[in-house]
Amino acid sequence: MAAKKGFTGAKVVEVQRRLKLLNYEIGDSQIDGILGPQTKEALRKFQQDRGLDASGIVDEETWMEILDAGYLIGERLLYLKNPQFRGDDVKTLQLWLKTLGFYKYKENGIFCNRTHKALIEFQKNMKIHVDGIFGGNTMQHLKNLKRIIESQKSSNYPSITGYMKSKTAKGFKVIIDYGENINDIADNINYFRDKIYICRSIAGFCRDMLVHMGIDSAITVSEDESSSLFLADRIKFANRSNADILLNLNLGYSEDRDANGSSCFYFKGARSFSIPGKIIANLIQDKLTENLKTLDCRVHGANYTILKETVMTSVLIEPGFISNELDKQKLLNTEYQMGISSSILEAVAEFLKE
Repeated sequence: MAAKKGFTGAKVVEVQRRLKLLNYEIGDSQIDGILGPQTKEALRKFQQDRGLDASGIVDEETWMEILDAGYLIGERLLYLKNPQFRGDDVKTLQLWLKTLGFYKYKENGIFCNRTHKALIEFQKNMKIHVDGIFGGNTMQHLKNLKRIIESQKSSNYPSITGYMKSKTAKGFKVIIDYGENINDIADNINYFRDKIYICRSIAGFCRDMLVHMGIDSAITVSEDESSSLFLADRIKFANRSNADILLNLNLGYSEDRDANGSSCFYFKGARSFSIPGKIIANLIQDKLTENLKTLDCRVHGANYTILKETVMTSVLIEPGFISNELDKQKLLNTEYQMGISSSILEAVAEFLKE
């Protein structure tokens, strides 16, 4: 679903209906099937609240977040099944279990095997019926601990000591990722081609440099034409890779053609964030701005799918804006691409040394 300005119909009605149920103000006209200024503003507010780009456009990622936001804790039983439950109720359960010390991963809102195991450990600890199902007695026991849970300021993932335990630089594996949802940019194929070309080149340079450093690595998208650029397939590939760090390469895009500079992002959830992700993101951003003299658009915590649904520490890197002509010309330059790659790998090497 890619609702844009002027987009009308049943899909927009559904977006408006869900936004209204989530208490977002869509204007006096309310549900009219028109993606007007007030609906777009409500979308931007929703996206901002969810840690997404505040574009006012309903792309695939925003639509999934709208669906997830509709599930509140306690409204349904949660258990391990295929396809897996996903939604804000799962995210809340993961946050509660994490705060109590039973779940040590990202609260991605997906009732996966790790969530199932954490729930079972909680049930064992509380000496209640062990069935891996969230509902009834288990829900009541967790709600009884709500005061303890809410008293904790944050639940950070993971502790840096545990993350680095028994690891050496050569024991690490780094996976490099890039890609795009073709359906979202079908009306701008030139932008898509340039972006993929640039990101593929930087990914290749990063891979070569990692090999030279003696660090195991892989790229989620191979040069094989059958290799998928779609996000869900890349996440599956990454999660099967047994990697420790994922470096996602992306390029900024803005309707403001003067927007320029580099940014880095790390996972940040409702009340938690990735400690090593934040460290790596800051190191990369420092190297990019120092080596390439690019404008510092800072480091941000975010809730992008590539950051929350990958099991390893993940960082999203945007070294420039393809929508800015000056940035684009630099990004198309091979020497500049190598400079980006070397900056990223300098930061990774520094992280591993520390």
